[in-house]
Amino acid sequence: MLMPTAQVAHVGFAAPSGTGKTTLISQLVPVLRARGLRLGYLKHAHHGFDLDTPGKDTYRLRAAGAASVLIASPERWAMLEEGGQPGPGAVPRFEALLSRFDAATTDLVLIEGWHGAAFPRIAVHRAASGREMRRLDDPDLIAIATDAPHQIPGNWPEDLPRLPLNEPECIADFILNHPLMTLHRQRAHQPQPVAAQTLHWAPAPTDVREQLVFYYRLLRRYGYNDAQSGNASVRDGEFFWVTPSGASGDELCPADLLSCPLHGDLPERASFDAALHRAVYQRQPEARGILHSHGAYSIAASCVGTEFAPVDFEGRHYFSRVPIVPIPQSFEAYCAQVPERVAAALNQSCVAMVATHGVYAWGQTLRAAYQWTCALEHSAKIQRLLSMTP
Repeated sequence: MLMPTAQVAHVGFAAPSGTGKTTLISQLVPVLRARGLRLGYLKHAHHGFDLDTPGKDTYRLRAAGAASVLIASPERWAMLEEGGQPGPGAVPRFEALLSRFDAATTDLVLIEGWHGAAFPRIAVHRAASGREMRRLDDPDLIAIATDAPHQIPGNWPEDLPRLPLNEPECIADFILNHPLMTLHRQRAHQPQPVAAQTLHWAPAPTDVREQLVFYYRLLRRYGYNDAQSGNASVRDGEFFWVTPSGASGDELCPADLLSCPLHGDLPERASFDAALHRAVYQRQPEARGILHSHGAYSIAASCVGTEFAPVDFEGRHYFSRVPIVPIPQSFEAYCAQVPERVAAALNQSCVAMVATHGVYAWGQTLRAAYQWTCALEHSAKIQRLLSMTP
């Protein structure tokens, strides 16, 4: 039976192969990092593997009989050990491997596999996979993450919480608050009820790609984009990272981002707005992050006139006038004309609208661009409410 341990906090994910456990974990990592957690990952491989390369010194020394080899560089280090327990095909005990993670540098270990060991697990149910878990009586299950809560077989335990599979923030909330995690609260910032959440409840990560994913998810989470609208970029030296074409805030991961040069050809899969982002960076050296959003009130406000004038006190303080860039009728004309038009508008303002289309905001940080986006949508909403007042 499952018992709390004094080891590093850990949680596993259980599902048949092909259900998408790794996909879920890769989506959870940037969310948990944003909560201030230092993460580890433990996976059980059913087949032999080797992280070493034939011909390298470490490989030669292992082949010569060294049971343990440690290789280190300024960026990372790795230890390779031969065998774990006596007997052919034996693997080290789960507890022994878990103890390798240092609590001084790791707050939470995410586990994939190790079905015979006792530790808290979240079952993963993805309806499209057509696969169902068979271990319904597993006493270590603490929840079910599913994209189809009404399609879960009736013989599943009724008392297990159902978590939305495609909302990693909700799953992160559940993990952080579960008593078996015993996470260090000084590092894992306490999540608040959804109604009380603000930008400040989870600090953004320090890695620029994780920052981009963090704010792009916030745009989706709070209704500034739908499942596949909008785009974003962050500058990194002489190039910038941009979201791929058709990116979804529900699923985007740092590895999905594309590197674009400030001069030269753009990657084929980059957002069709990548040229616009580059034009802004070329004109505005202080720009470090750009967000493109489709807030409903902002789009409505962009449909009339050549500029938007906020009527609320905060809006007038942030930007007394917001330029509205006209939009061509064809997509080809949009791609040819709008990037330079928006870049010119953003050279005079931190935020600009494209008529009937959406908002572009830049900042010296992605957080600043996010704040301008939120402030403009709020001002547009107030103006709309005033127009409805008799």
